[in-house]
Amino acid sequence: MAIEDTDEIPLPGEFDEEEESPFRRCQKVVPVRRGRLGRARRWLRWGLYGVFVLPLFAYGGYRLALFALTSPRFMLTSAEDVVVTGNRFVSREEALNALGFPASGKLANGVSIFRLSLAEKRKQVESVPWVKSATLSRAYPHRLAVSLVERTPVAFVNVEGRVKLVDAEGVLLDKPERASFNFPVLTGLDAAGNGAERAPRVALFEEFWGAVSDEASASGWLVSEVDLAELDDLKAILVQGRDTLQVHFGRENFRERFRNFLTLLPEVQKANTKIGSIDLRYRNQVVVNPQTPESPGAGVAAPAAAQKE
Repeated sequence: MAIEDTDEIPLPGEFDEEEESPFRRCQKVVPVRRGRLGRARRWLRWGLYGVFVLPLFAYGGYRLALFALTSPRFMLTSAEDVVVTGNRFVSREEALNALGFPASGKLANGVSIFRLSLAEKRKQVESVPWVKSATLSRAYPHRLAVSLVERTPVAFVNVEGRVKLVDAEGVLLDKPERASFNFPVLTGLDAAGNGAERAPRVALFEEFWGAVSDEASASGWLVSEVDLAELDDLKAILVQGRDTLQVHFGRENFRERFRNFLTLLPEVQKANTKIGSIDLRYRNQVVVNPQTPESPGAGVAAPAAAQKE
C-alpha cells in the first residue's frame, strides 16, 4: 500500500517576512521614561497655581473673615440677643451677669458672635451655684442660645446655724425666693469642707430616705432631722404627734430596721419607759436608752430592750 507524500509543515524560520507566524510571542513591555521636559511642565503648572490662584483664595478668605468679625449683622448688641432656657431657679439676670451682659439695655460695644469663646462663657455660667451644666450655641445671625441644667436639691442642711439646700453632689444652695420644698434637715456636715467631702454623707442620706420615706409616711412618723456626723451611724429624729424620738439606724438595712422599729415600739411603750433614743443596729431588737437633758424630751429612765420573736 503506497502512502502519498503530504506537504511539509514549514518551520518558523522558513516563513517569509510578509507572512504571519502562527507562533506569537509575548511582547516585552518597555517602560516609557518621562523626560526632563515633562517634569519641568509639571513644576511650572504648580508654580503658576501657587502664584496666581492661592493668593486669590487667601485674600477671599481674609475678606470673608473680616466681614464676619466686623459686620453689624453678626453683632450681639443687647440682652435681647441672648436666649436663656431651662432655668427655673436661676434668674435670667444671673445668667446674663455670668456672661458679662447687662440685664437690660444696649451693650456699650457690640460683640461679634464669632469672637465669643463658647467654652469660656460656658464655664462662667456654670460658676452660678444653681447651674449644674450649661450648653451654649450660636444662633445666626446674632443670637446666643444658653440652655441650663439646674441642680436638684435633696434636703435642707444646717451649716453653722444657717439653713440651706444641698444637692446629691454636696453642693450647698441658697433657697430661692417663692420656692417651696419638703425635705428633712441634715446636720453633721459642718466638718466637711467641700462638696467632695459632703457627697458621700449626702449619698448615705439618699439611700436612707429612699428606703424609709414611704414607710414613714404610711405609719404617721415624720422624719424631721438626719444627723450625718458619723458615716457608720446615721441618726434620725422621728416625730409623731407629741412624741419625738432619736433613732440610730447605722448605715445599712434601713427599711428592715425601720420596720423593726414599728413592730417593737408598742412593746417598749408599754413599759412606760421615757425614751431618750432607740438603737436599731442590732438584729431583730431595739435598744432603748433613757432620756437625758440633751435628748428630745425630758426625764431619766433605766435602759430597756425589746426583742422581736
